[in-house]
Amino acid sequence: MNKLIYNSPARRWMEALPLGNGYTGIMVYGGKKTEKLCFNDCTLWSGYPKDYNSSKSLLYLDEVRDLIFSGKNDQADRLCESALTGGYSEAFMPLGTANIRFHGIGTDNYGRMLDIENAVHTVQCGGAIRECFSSYPAKISAYRIESDTRFSITVSVSSKLKSRVVCDDGLNLLGNAPDYAAPNYLRNKPRPIRYDEGQGMGFCLRAEIDTDGELIFEKSRAVVKNATYAVLYFATSTGFLGFNQMPDTCAENALAKCRKILDAAGKDYNKLRAEHISDYSAQYSKQSISFSGEKGVFCKDLLSQAVKGRPSAVLCELLYNYGKYMIISSSRPGGQPINLQGIWNKSVRPPWSSNYTVNINTQMNYWGASRAGLSDCIEPFLKMMLEVLENGAKTAEVNYGCRGFACNHNVDLWRKTPPVCGSASYMFAPLCGVWLANEIYSHFKNGALSEYKEDVEKLVNQAALFCCDYLVEHDGCLVVCPSTSPENMFTVNGKSCSLDYASAFDMGLVKQVFQNALEISEDAELKKLILEKLPRLYPFGSTPNGICEWHKPYNTPEKGHRHFSPLYAFYPGNSIGFYSDKENRKQVEKLFEYRLEHSGQHIGWSAAWAICLASRLRRADIADRVIKGMLANSVFSNLFCKHPPTYFQIDGNLGFVAGINEMLLTEEDGVIELLPALIPEFEKKGSVRGMLVNGAWIDFNWNNGKITHINSSNAVKIRNCRIADGAEISGNIEWVEAEL
Repeated sequence: MNKLIYNSPARRWMEALPLGNGYTGIMVYGGKKTEKLCFNDCTLWSGYPKDYNSSKSLLYLDEVRDLIFSGKNDQADRLCESALTGGYSEAFMPLGTANIRFHGIGTDNYGRMLDIENAVHTVQCGGAIRECFSSYPAKISAYRIESDTRFSITVSVSSKLKSRVVCDDGLNLLGNAPDYAAPNYLRNKPRPIRYDEGQGMGFCLRAEIDTDGELIFEKSRAVVKNATYAVLYFATSTGFLGFNQMPDTCAENALAKCRKILDAAGKDYNKLRAEHISDYSAQYSKQSISFSGEKGVFCKDLLSQAVKGRPSAVLCELLYNYGKYMIISSSRPGGQPINLQGIWNKSVRPPWSSNYTVNINTQMNYWGASRAGLSDCIEPFLKMMLEVLENGAKTAEVNYGCRGFACNHNVDLWRKTPPVCGSASYMFAPLCGVWLANEIYSHFKNGALSEYKEDVEKLVNQAALFCCDYLVEHDGCLVVCPSTSPENMFTVNGKSCSLDYASAFDMGLVKQVFQNALEISEDAELKKLILEKLPRLYPFGSTPNGICEWHKPYNTPEKGHRHFSPLYAFYPGNSIGFYSDKENRKQVEKLFEYRLEHSGQHIGWSAAWAICLASRLRRADIADRVIKGMLANSVFSNLFCKHPPTYFQIDGNLGFVAGINEMLLTEEDGVIELLPALIPEFEKKGSVRGMLVNGAWIDFNWNNGKITHINSSNAVKIRNCRIADGAEISGNIEWVEAEL
């Protein structure tokens, strides 16, 4: 299933359908009388580079530690929040909107479709066909209207930002981003959007028009009369010059860039379309899954069945493919990585600033990328990490007195790495950089990013070095302190607290990065240091409810907390293995079940994480239950995933890709296991083509839950599970006996 099909236009942004080329994002409404195109540019953010690091943090760090070790956790929280915090991150901005009003085109026989196999949006209405795509090779977007009768259109552009419209031989929206945009959760912030300093980057949206009709540019709009076709070519540009450079504030310079882009692209629609499809499909078709066989079903019908608790394999397949589509559309070489909303945002104060939230969300965006054949799409993430490494080295030194690099909860275009303001439960998380490095390494180990080995090694080495320095000795063990479990809290003496030492999350990150460094590093001194520290790390504890979230079993008011951070070492990490560490795995499973028992799993990204965990735990029953809950409660009509109450977050969509990957194929210690958690909707028949794991491309088919065909491009080890008698086997496969 590769098509999103609707029989009515979008009435609001959350019903529109996304296009993107890694640089420009568009939300297409597909209206009958008017078309609305909402544009984003991946580099249009508020603000400019700032140094939020503070030596004050280092002055009070030991005092915070002493308070924690003496059981005064609430006091530690307050001191941390007053002395160890920094400023807020900046926000991803909406660029502008193009409105196209149709004259002489009927409104009957309506249908709209997003073909995610070719990344083309189509509307059929009143005898006219409207088509739109966003091209990565040309770095432009094209919108074509063709009708069997003559028509006219009026085109206007506008922005929610400070802007103006200028006409020459095209239609130009010129403006500036704010100097500062406060996070949306600061409800009573005076003047949350500011342009006072005149340092907000300039931007431009330019439209050029090709038509067989009469083209007229009026004061602030373009008019096409008596045409049978019209093609609008759009380019976006900003004054972004680099994460560590002040942006260019001159919108006219952005206009000059747009002109250059459009001139280079030319105005041959069919050629541009063919080049776009060729480029996009080369990415999309590297890997495929199938377990439905359906080609075209109305999305509203699929969602209606899901709400009734009967999600189909068709919807699951479509949502998986949609996730792949969103990765390709949001993250291409040379652009920026996927933020909280991918490359699509309608708000000047978007949810959580639509930034890079790196205590789970940014990492989850890429969990499924390499296995889904999208290794090239990881490049912007790696490039961001190299910039974070640069800024984070200063944060590690100034704020924490450590070598290596540190990165906390929020990153933005300017690669902010110190803590933000607010509750210690989320703002203080200096090991988020370690998680980011671990995530990059996981893709390298899987077979992606091979040309960036030196960069990957540098990231892992510096993350491990930070851990070596940040660890402190307590009661004969090395612990992370202060330590948090992201966004969760516990009670001590009736008071809510966030800071402790040796949380399962933080200790899992340390163990994982040490393991990774020992595998990839060529730094003998670092490896010697790690080997000295590794046996002294605080061990994972256990409680009646499973693995211990902090250093001891505190009371936790939110029993079904949305973050599965204490289980990091099991997934997405692998320092706790399903087979290799059965005792801790049992504790993982107990806490996982406990969390689910007390949670509705109606947050898209949390449900996606739960699918991943259930699949690695070989718990098809849980995966099935979570998928049904997610599809019934956490998906908008355009298949965007939901964060309550009404926010879009792309991590749910992309985490779903990872969850299905893990359901179909998991790996431990170099051994692959196929169909570890196949849910009933998928059991009858299915196939996988080109799933990348351990540097090998794996193909396999199944019938009635049994593998009937396997092929591997390279030598692999596969656990002998679910193999049908007489299965067709090809490639260099070493069989490993299944364990009970």
